[in-house]
Amino acid sequence: MMATFFISSNSFAGPGDIFDNLNIFVPKHKDIMTSIGEPNRADLNPENIRIVVWNMYKGQNETWKKNYKFLAKNRDILMLQEMYLDEKMMTTFEEDTDHEYRMATSFIYRTGNIRTGVATASTISPSKVFYQQSKVREPGINTPKMALFTFYPIAGSEKDLLTINIHAINFVSTTGLARQIKDIEEVMRKYDGPIVFAGDFNTWSPGKFRFVRMMAVRNDLKEVKFSKDDRMYKFGFPLDYVFYRGLELKKERVWGELNGADHKAMEVIFSLKK
Repeated sequence: MMATFFISSNSFAGPGDIFDNLNIFVPKHKDIMTSIGEPNRADLNPENIRIVVWNMYKGQNETWKKNYKFLAKNRDILMLQEMYLDEKMMTTFEEDTDHEYRMATSFIYRTGNIRTGVATASTISPSKVFYQQSKVREPGINTPKMALFTFYPIAGSEKDLLTINIHAINFVSTTGLARQIKDIEEVMRKYDGPIVFAGDFNTWSPGKFRFVRMMAVRNDLKEVKFSKDDRMYKFGFPLDYVFYRGLELKKERVWGELNGADHKAMEVIFSLKK
């Protein structure tokens, strides 16, 4: 299946930065977005919105494909980090006849022309999609991190669900992380519908942890508190989060028993707030 490419005016990419010595390059604006698959529904059920959030570790673990197929089944939205479109992951996505995948590329490996970045998949087609690249880049390899914004229609609602899928900048200071997230906050402040802001925030230091918690307060977001917290921790701090507003949390779970990646998948079920 051939991927579709999109242009977004909401990005901050440089003009195709290339790093020959690292065998990677950051694509131009017109080549950042790709799409795979077709949706099978018209809109979300306001009483039952099932979402999985997972940093997939580029699909490197032996059980990744088996775990992924299990997590994707009967879920409405999949918010995925460390997409790595080699043959295994591409084939897995193409075999999924229930979801349409929208993907934002951080950079491309020259060998094999393999994209990596974030992907959001859904059983319905988004009404609007755009991305932001982090203005701050990872030191050494000089690559950005991505945030992907997708708007999904909800049956009987005038407002779409906005999902914001983030893989946050990692090897930088709290100030660097703040620069990326403050750009995302600008979008949230202008939207008065329901929001799910989730992914890998890379909050491995006290400063980053505090900043993300305060970001949630500033934007009237609630944090999902997991009853059995098997999320990945680094230096005593969780890396992955689900924040939300305009929704009611019905169920939450961390799939600690699944070992398809170093991070553990998080699952939430929401209903539209009445």
